[in-house]
Amino acid sequence: MEVKNKASKSEGSILIVDDDQYILLFLETILTKAGFTSYKATNGKQALELARQHHPDIILSDLMMPVMDGTELCRQIRSDPELKSTYFIVLTAKKASTDKISLLNLGADDFISKPFSSEELLAKISASMRVVNLQNELRKKNEKLQQVNQELQKINQELKETHAYLLQQEKMASIGQLAAGVAHEINNPISFVYSNLSVLKEYLQDIKTLIQQYENYYQKTKDKVNGQFKADREALDNLKKELDCGFLLEDLEKIVAESLEGAERVRRIVQDLKDFSHVDQAEIKWVDLNQGLESTLNIVWNAIKYKAKVIKEYGKIPLVKCYPMQINQVFMNILVNAAQAIEDHGIITIKTFSKDDKVYIQISDTGVGIPKENLSKIFEPFFTTKEVGEGTGLGLSIVYNVIKKHGGKISVESKVGQGTTFTIELPVEPALEEKEQCSELVSEK
Repeated sequence: MEVKNKASKSEGSILIVDDDQYILLFLETILTKAGFTSYKATNGKQALELARQHHPDIILSDLMMPVMDGTELCRQIRSDPELKSTYFIVLTAKKASTDKISLLNLGADDFISKPFSSEELLAKISASMRVVNLQNELRKKNEKLQQVNQELQKINQELKETHAYLLQQEKMASIGQLAAGVAHEINNPISFVYSNLSVLKEYLQDIKTLIQQYENYYQKTKDKVNGQFKADREALDNLKKELDCGFLLEDLEKIVAESLEGAERVRRIVQDLKDFSHVDQAEIKWVDLNQGLESTLNIVWNAIKYKAKVIKEYGKIPLVKCYPMQINQVFMNILVNAAQAIEDHGIITIKTFSKDDKVYIQISDTGVGIPKENLSKIFEPFFTTKEVGEGTGLGLSIVYNVIKKHGGKISVESKVGQGTTFTIELPVEPALEEKEQCSELVSEK
């Protein structure tokens, strides 16, 4: 049964536990007059219920009680996560120091020996309350310190992430500028080479036609010459056999065709470098993501061609308003990861489609897969399963941030030993606040 007395201005709350009603009343009267709020219980079980309900500052308990004695009450209090720090004073008639030591070892904070005077009781309670107040103040300051420490750790982590992210973005910006510079420097000479090879192909065809006409004439007049002309013709026949003119003309055509194909490949790479870098485009623009995928594939082809066959399933998708270089960087990171995940020759499948004003890009690989316990971590900054020095763990974190700031979503599905699929969802036109976020992302560079 709970009995409560509350002073007008409480000096603290005390739970009194004793099976002797006279002692309960005596203690309650003294403590209430001294300004303390008191709760009363006649056994340990009642006391435990009241303690869990009111969380008193001090528990003042007798030892010998029915139902649950003071020893068990102290043990229960110390094992309760919410009550274990409650100040516990034992009322005891035991005189031996060994008995008192055993009480302290049990978990009691202090004891009051019976019989006692009201002055002794109040002095002991006041001293205990000072300890309680100091403990509470220390606990609050410790909680505040832990909170500040957590905030500092969070800020430090954010600074670390931001620093690493800015370094990565600066590196990408430098790569973009380098790519644009290389593209510009290569573009003019390769244009000359391509143009000259095209002309050379035409000239070669003319020469081949002329030689064919000479050959026709030669065959018609073969039997009509004699003397010195006949000797010259025989020498010419021997030279034709030695040089194998037919093979030379055929091989020369192949060489020019292959050179043209190589020059065209260089031209495409140059254009893809320019498309990939977009260093001259600080504004958000409408972009063909299929073309962006093609450009990025050409850039990273050397990392893929020996590892995987690429299957393209491009759908008819609308243009998307975005920052091209950032989106191309997303494609590059995922494609390179896909190639690295394939141990032997595998398959990378790229699929695009649109639905409800959104464009979807799925990039799948038949690589080693990602363990289930790591799936929720792969977009976290600095998380990597690669060996030390082989990766910063920033690639997929940057991917996540870029897609998020474009108002999109990215998800991953994976099975160990079967492969991984990344699905990117982008709005055709991001909302205003998302445009501002993208703009901030660009300005960070």
